[in-house]
Amino acid sequence: MITSKERAIKQLNFEKTDRVPFNFWMDRRLMADYDRRFGEDFRVTHYDADVIETFPLLAWPAGNGEERDGSFWYTEPAIHDWDEAKNLKWPNPGDEKVLDHILANLRKYPDKAIFVNIPGPFTILHGIRLMDNLFFDVYDNPDELHSIIKKIMDIQNEVIKRVVTLPITAVYFQDDLASSGGLLFSPRMIEEFILDYFKEGIALAKKAMKHVVFHSDGQVTDILDKLAEAGIDAVNPLQPEFNDFQSFKAKYNGRLGVYGGIDNTKIIPNGTKSDIESHIAYIFEKLGSDGGLIMSSHDIPAHCPHENVEAMVTCIKDCRY
Repeated sequence: MITSKERAIKQLNFEKTDRVPFNFWMDRRLMADYDRRFGEDFRVTHYDADVIETFPLLAWPAGNGEERDGSFWYTEPAIHDWDEAKNLKWPNPGDEKVLDHILANLRKYPDKAIFVNIPGPFTILHGIRLMDNLFFDVYDNPDELHSIIKKIMDIQNEVIKRVVTLPITAVYFQDDLASSGGLLFSPRMIEEFILDYFKEGIALAKKAMKHVVFHSDGQVTDILDKLAEAGIDAVNPLQPEFNDFQSFKAKYNGRLGVYGGIDNTKIIPNGTKSDIESHIAYIFEKLGSDGGLIMSSHDIPAHCPHENVEAMVTCIKDCRY
């Protein structure tokens, strides 16, 4: 019998499996409700999802923020001026406890696909500078920005060197580069300030025969070529309301898979059972007919009815080859 880990690896290699593998994410408040209802790790223990996302325990410098609408929002940067950067306290990637969460998940779920989340430089810099400042920094302070990005990714690469020696499935880089209308920065800037700094980590993963996945919300069409060239194996979430599945599959089949595809804003929370069935079948037909698909949602909103989640999972499990 095929395991979840084997199922995910085969899909990332564009091989057909018994059924399409899956995972899903929810608004943190809804996740907490499901934790109370079904227990910790309910996605795998109750729904038999195939992927566990885990992460290194690194305390990155960050400014103040607040909990609001189910998320944490930074409201003040850690540094207001680049002269303050020299006072930042950086995590130690060699600390024994850095891998504790990853090791615990590997012990608990040896047959699941383990994706290790590696936040990219702009994700971490958001807590250090806030995003509105970063939009100016790429023009006004590029040297300072490059210096701190190198520091961040040097730390991340030391972590990657450690995690790829473990029986993980994928290194999962994450940096939001787009909105619903397109990229937040030009492709050239994204390559210069982000993708070029992923190269070492991607090479480490590939040398260790691990897959590489990349997350960005939004309409990412204009950066897909560069992601494929960089060695990314699959993109997340490739939101259906912003991206054309048919043209994606026609251009990137065999080069870029998808870890995502599920609409989290309209159909899953607000649709009928029939709507959900049609939506899941559409994703499977357009993105997964010959492999290359791990279905997943982004954050399903807090108002989503329980029966819609049940319908979603049932429909995914019915996507069989």
